[in-house]
Amino acid sequence: MNFASAGSGVLRATNQDLGVTPIQDQLQQFKTLVQQNLINNKLIQNSLFFFESGSNDIFSYFYPFGGPTLTPDAYVQSMLSEVTNFIDQISKLGARRIGLFSLGPVGCVPARTLLPGAPVTKCYGKMNKMVKNYNMGLENLGKSIPIKYPGSFAVYGAVYKTVQTFRTNPKRYGFSDVTNACCGDGTLGGLLQCGKEGYKLCVKPNEYLFWDYFHPSEHTYKLISKALWSGSHSRIRPVNLKTLANMTLIQH
Repeated sequence: MNFASAGSGVLRATNQDLGVTPIQDQLQQFKTLVQQNLINNKLIQNSLFFFESGSNDIFSYFYPFGGPTLTPDAYVQSMLSEVTNFIDQISKLGARRIGLFSLGPVGCVPARTLLPGAPVTKCYGKMNKMVKNYNMGLENLGKSIPIKYPGSFAVYGAVYKTVQTFRTNPKRYGFSDVTNACCGDGTLGGLLQCGKEGYKLCVKPNEYLFWDYFHPSEHTYKLISKALWSGSHSRIRPVNLKTLANMTLIQH
């Protein structure tokens, strides 16, 4: 079951003008199904709940218009309080196995070329600093879940670190390009969305870290998925998804 909405974030205001469904409304949709008995409690208790959101919030913090009113730290804290509330709500609904996935290095996406003041030859440090800050808070949140909700368990997927490994050692992971979008146009292929008039396509998509100006390629996603499913502690902790799926949780 998937409640995700393309372009949404953890803050209600993120991309609101694009008509996205914010995570608060996604949660309400899930709650409604539970209340209508269309999802039973046994199913909830035996399901895996995957959460990954926040890159759109952080990217939009740097939009030139309407400038941010909060400092980067305060903005990240407001994001984390929304995530905390989200986790509290699904836990109260009976979620027992939770996967919290960190954000990747958002400051490295080719779309940064659309932002004023963002560097082209290197990643956007200010943006990645916010990402790391958010990720740290997310991992700490995961650690608090079994304490707050006995019988529940959360794992933290270190997607940021995993993607940085690909960027540092591209050949080893089958990449020939870790900076440009395979599909798009302009600087880094980041000035035009894939599919929009005038877009260009690379010859070997699976040698690119980025498919379009925002998203990883299928090859990248495959490597991330493997790391999360069966990876070691440096990729996902305290246990991987394979272990989480096979865990017997004590009923409280």
